[in-house]
Amino acid sequence: MKAPWNKSLPVTCAAAAIAFLAAAHCFASTPVQPPDPNDSCASAEYQNDEKAKQTQPSPTQASVEPEVVLGDVEGRINTSEVVEMGRPVTVCVKGLYNWIYIQKNKPAELRLFIGGQILSSIKPSSLSPPAQEYVNFMLEPDSPDSADWKAWAAIVDASRQSSNNKLTISVAEGSQVFESEAVTTVMPYPKYWPYLVGVMLCLLAVLWILAWKTTLLRYTVGADPNAPQTAPFSLGLCQMAFWFFLAVAAYVYLCASTLQIHIPMGSVLGLLGISATTGLAASFVDTKKTSTADKQKNDLLVEQAALNSRINDLQSGHPASGSAAEKELLDKKSRLATVDASIKKLPAAPGISKSEGFFKDILNDGDGISFHRFQIAVWTLVLGSVFVWGVYRNMSMPEFDASLLTLMGISSGTYVGFKFPEAPKT
Repeated sequence: MKAPWNKSLPVTCAAAAIAFLAAAHCFASTPVQPPDPNDSCASAEYQNDEKAKQTQPSPTQASVEPEVVLGDVEGRINTSEVVEMGRPVTVCVKGLYNWIYIQKNKPAELRLFIGGQILSSIKPSSLSPPAQEYVNFMLEPDSPDSADWKAWAAIVDASRQSSNNKLTISVAEGSQVFESEAVTTVMPYPKYWPYLVGVMLCLLAVLWILAWKTTLLRYTVGADPNAPQTAPFSLGLCQMAFWFFLAVAAYVYLCASTLQIHIPMGSVLGLLGISATTGLAASFVDTKKTSTADKQKNDLLVEQAALNSRINDLQSGHPASGSAAEKELLDKKSRLATVDASIKKLPAAPGISKSEGFFKDILNDGDGISFHRFQIAVWTLVLGSVFVWGVYRNMSMPEFDASLLTLMGISSGTYVGFKFPEAPKT
């Protein structure tokens, strides 16, 4: 005889399955229990919503559209009131619970939106507990050449244009930006900006003092003048110092503003290379001219001494008329006359060069103010102004057009070329 429970086993399993399916259907049809709106960072907004007060809706209702609000400032669960690079940013979103848990959206797709710019690569760093409805971002662009770097530069520029540095803040999913009534203060400069300015001014002051008190930016071919006279300023060295200071100041400013140390230098390397080459070539030309003249004079003097010695020897022997010795004597005297004439035609040795003031020193070529020096000085100032504006506006080392770099190179080459016929400064 079989046990009675064996007959009822299929029936029991069928009943259990039906009960499970019924429970699952009941669970699926039961809405997720909403949190208390008073727990949300947007609790004040929920309380002020007249429709919410009458119908007692909750942030889980499908009709609730997400909206960025300032939030509970006193409770410190609120949208960040101040935004700056390298700091976490909190955004309070009314209806975030509904958007995630009822509409089944992915919070990882949210992106930070400030002042009309979407920071597309900065993902949420953390999400609040479901009831509190806020999302956190860490404001750190991944690389200096990313799209977010340019977007942040645009945000900072918009903050500078604003009278109070306040911009709209929100979040976006793709290109869809949530409605927002919140604004935040975007710090256009680091908090320690005055200290950075002070450091740069100190560097400029040191450079200025060394330029006036030492030969750091002065150059002379001959001997230095006796004190209190000083050697003249060198246009090539001054140009090198100009780009050196701008590059250092820009690098420090960008590092402090973006908290990045790997700053792409771009075409700045080309400018630094042109200025360094110009200074080196100018010094080489001056040295070459002096060494060539000295060598030529020394060679003539050595030949002159040798000719005088040989003539004296020949004359002491009283060579007979028509002899080979007499012929050699006549040749040596003829050559001596040519050497003496060549020595007289040599330019006089450069005197001691003295400074006549900064602008005269860099623009004077020995015969007065010269256009090729004036040209390179003007283009250096023009490109320097473009450089400063580009760093300030775009928060990156500027990329100069190839034609501008070529023009700077032509100006530098012209300056170096005209160094060959320049008269020595006195």
